[in-house]
Amino acid sequence: MERRPVSAPSMPDFRSLRMAIVHPRDHDGDLLIRSLRQMGCRFEIHWPPARPLAELDLVFCLIDPQTRPLLDAIAASTAPAVIGIVDPRQPGSLRLLQDATPHAVMSRPIDPAAVLPNLIVARHNARYMRQQLVKVAKLEETLRSYRKVERAKAILMERRKISESEAYGYLRQQAMRRRVPIGAVASTVVDSNEILPVEKE
Repeated sequence: MERRPVSAPSMPDFRSLRMAIVHPRDHDGDLLIRSLRQMGCRFEIHWPPARPLAELDLVFCLIDPQTRPLLDAIAASTAPAVIGIVDPRQPGSLRLLQDATPHAVMSRPIDPAAVLPNLIVARHNARYMRQQLVKVAKLEETLRSYRKVERAKAILMERRKISESEAYGYLRQQAMRRRVPIGAVASTVVDSNEILPVEKE
C-alpha cells in the first residue's frame, strides 16, 4: 500500500489580529516590535500606558505598577488575550504577575524566538477561558431557572391545592403551549404572585 505523505500543519496567521504593545521603547521593546513586523502583524504602541485601549484582540503588556490599572481594566472585560512581559530582576514583579494573570508570559530580556509560541498559547488560553465563562453563565442561568421553577411549583401547590407533580405538569404544559422555556413560565407565575393580594381563608 502506498503511503501518502503527511502534510505539516499550517502555521497560524496572526496578521489580521488587532494588537497593541504596552512597553517602553527600550531594547526589549524594539526587539518585540521588529519580531511582530517580521511576522506581518498589525499593532499599536502605547507608552506610557493609557486606558481604555481601542478594541483589540491581543496585548503585549509589561507587568509593571504603571500598567496595573490597564491590566485590571482588560481583565474585567474578558478580552483581549494578554501576553505579560515580566522582568524577574525587578522587585515585586512576580507578585504583580500573580495579580495580573495574563494568558501567556515572556521574560525580559525578550527572546524573539519566544514571540510566536506565546502568541499561540495566549490565543488558545484566552479562547478556552471565554468558553469556560460561557459555560458558567449557562450553568448559572440553569440554576436560576431551577429555583424559579421550584418557587413557581410551591406557589401553584399552595394556591391551587395541587400536588408537586401536578404543579410541574401545569408549568410544562404552559411552556409547550406557548413555546417558551419552562423557566419563563415559572418567572411569570412568581412575578404574578408577588403582585397578587394574599388570599384570606
